[in-house]
Amino acid sequence: MISRRAQPWLGTLVDIVAEGADAAALIAASDRAFARVAAVHAEMSFQAADSLLSRVNREARHDWIELSPDLSAVFAAALRFAHASDGLFDPSVAAMLVDSGHLPRHAGFPLAAESDWRAIELDGDRVRYASPLLVDLSGIAKGYAVDAALASLREAGLSAATVNAGGDLARFGDSATPVHVRLPHLPSHSLRLAELKNGAAATSAGYFQPDALRHPRTGETLCAHTSVTVLAGDCMTADALTKVVAADPPHAPDVLARWNAQAIVIDGERVMRSGADGWHDLPQEET
Repeated sequence: MISRRAQPWLGTLVDIVAEGADAAALIAASDRAFARVAAVHAEMSFQAADSLLSRVNREARHDWIELSPDLSAVFAAALRFAHASDGLFDPSVAAMLVDSGHLPRHAGFPLAAESDWRAIELDGDRVRYASPLLVDLSGIAKGYAVDAALASLREAGLSAATVNAGGDLARFGDSATPVHVRLPHLPSHSLRLAELKNGAAATSAGYFQPDALRHPRTGETLCAHTSVTVLAGDCMTADALTKVVAADPPHAPDVLARWNAQAIVIDGERVMRSGADGWHDLPQEET
């Protein structure tokens, strides 16, 4: 038996497919999974002035702020990815996006925020900023929410499940689900890139906001005419690594290898997959 339900969270539509023998159990399990997504959304939304992340952005320049377990885990992961990529993944790039109008400037936010992930000081479950910063965790929080929802479904004893949040996709089970990605130059068409069985995929692209993804060092627009999909063991990792690949494709395979991940880049009509020895062309299967 299969249950498929969707709810709007994380700035997109979160779709949950749950598989098992009992209809009532599937509904209850998906309710708990949506609740996990809602909790992550409430705490980590940059757009919401009353989120815990917005409180951190207002007050962490002045004092230590206590974090929830979820927010603490995401801050820690963000700093790991920033360190491993030498800042190609940088959650403090939000200052650029606020200045450009892509993100809101809430009351109490610093007026002259910097972009420097090294100024984020994390001590267990509390954080402070060594300089004025604005941190946006949307480059990793959506993947974390997908993982949290999938873990909840797994704990419910289901035979298989898939969580898809606007292209951030994770699945467990004995059967595979296809990964389709829109063509950057023709978003109404897509390519079937992979089969996902027990793992995750995330895509960064500029289909509908072509200048929202910025290089953390130069401010250059990324993925204006390309898409980057990363396949990894969990969705948070895949989500973060798409930004690393977008910022520096030539050197990204080294970072991907640390997490046993692979990337697929669609650039115009060319499709390339990362490997230990660089990038290789892939055949295309348009749908």
